[in-house]
Amino acid sequence: MEMHLVRYFVALCETLNFTRAAERCHVAQSSLTRAIKLLEEELGGPLFHRERNNTHPTELGRLMEPHLEEVLDQAHNARRRASAFFELETARLQFGVSRGVPLGPLDAVLGRYAADYPETEIHLIDDRAPALREALLRGDLEVILLPLRATDLDELHYHPIAEERVEILLAATHPLAAHDGIELAALAGETVVTCETCPFRPTIEDRLGQAGLTVRRRIVAGEVDWLRPFVRAGLGVGLRSTGHGLAEGLLARSLVDLDLIVQSQLATRRGRLYSPPVKAFIDLALRPRGRQPESRARTGASAAG
Repeated sequence: MEMHLVRYFVALCETLNFTRAAERCHVAQSSLTRAIKLLEEELGGPLFHRERNNTHPTELGRLMEPHLEEVLDQAHNARRRASAFFELETARLQFGVSRGVPLGPLDAVLGRYAADYPETEIHLIDDRAPALREALLRGDLEVILLPLRATDLDELHYHPIAEERVEILLAATHPLAAHDGIELAALAGETVVTCETCPFRPTIEDRLGQAGLTVRRRIVAGEVDWLRPFVRAGLGVGLRSTGHGLAEGLLARSLVDLDLIVQSQLATRRGRLYSPPVKAFIDLALRPRGRQPESRARTGASAAG
């Protein structure tokens, strides 16, 4: 059943006049008359008695009237909700964040997004990078934040958003805290505390191995926040990226002979259309600082790279 037939039927029920119903629907009276006949054929019987100056519904017409009015109302509601979605009034932004990746590079972006689209819900999904990539490929997520590019997944498109350097995290009372910079070899005599999902720990250990050195032992924390109490208590030194803040009693020192850079990046499914909330978010994340946003008139979906 086509929606314009329903609309013409409801208009005729309300006006009980073919001419006025046609004017309300902005069509010729002949077009409305043909449409009502098509609807009658589809429903199996006459819907109106066509008497001179006395058009009124038949029993079938009265039976169908509340149902078709509800169909028309539902269609109007669907269009209103779709319009609100494209205008980001009732939308939801959902993206995954790999464990161990700081949100610092996105603080300003999230702030602008919340200010520009105050009615949009923001949902952050915390998980390991492999699980987030699988969710992205399945279509459960549209965008995820990763610390490193997965070289074996050509289906993903990456948007670099920030570069951070790796530093050594120390208790303020640690002997190495007296140095402005720390050589990598100094870690061989230390207990190294890392997060379970630390993306740069393998690189540190590989470099130590190439020099014939190993860490004495290692403490692995399940979350980034868990390693700070170990380091503050003097149980070891930690690894951190510059995007993570410093807690009281802790210091950060650079590695003088290893400039290790971690590049945070948003990943999307290559070739997949962005939903309006995701497109608005990515546009904000990739916009150069200081550039003014384009008109917000109807944010449509756009293809990923």
